[in-house]
Amino acid sequence: MVTQQEFEEKVSKFKELEDIRGNIEKGFLKLIEEKMDFEAYIFIYSTWNYAHFRFILTKLKYEEFEKTIKEVNPIFEKLKEERFETADFDRLKEDISFIYDRLKKLVGQTCATKIMYFKNQNLFVMWDTKIRELYKIKKTNAEDYINFLKLMQKEFSHIKWYNQKTSFARAIDMYNFVVTQEKIRAKKK
Repeated sequence: MVTQQEFEEKVSKFKELEDIRGNIEKGFLKLIEEKMDFEAYIFIYSTWNYAHFRFILTKLKYEEFEKTIKEVNPIFEKLKEERFETADFDRLKEDISFIYDRLKKLVGQTCATKIMYFKNQNLFVMWDTKIRELYKIKKTNAEDYINFLKLMQKEFSHIKWYNQKTSFARAIDMYNFVVTQEKIRAKKK
């Protein structure tokens, strides 16, 4: 079990390890705040999934992206008051699956959770391949993502988080990022 001290130390260490993408988060949030979701989602996609983005850019259909945004945004709005700490993910399963499946189809599993996080920083924890491996999650479907959220809720339920500038969901992501980076570095030695 992760201790309070270990959690806080890893979250503090995040700033040392994060790359430039972490410093441009304010840009994503500003675009979302200004209701420029298409631009925000493309910006997030091109930042967090740039390897895939460069291949899909010429094939990406603006109309399909816009349609997806129009489909998922009402659900995001419905979930806007939900908080990770108190969310009943079984009750929210249908809505989360709807958003995740639609976004994943366009931008892949990692970027889908990044967009979900930026739309609701208090509810969604991001994941990527390394984080999924850390928790031995093999699949990338909506059910597995929801199970991941429930697992994060269980694993970190004893942690007290008082930082008003960073959501608890983001702090968990920071912790996960640091742990995965430390494991990668340990393997290289």
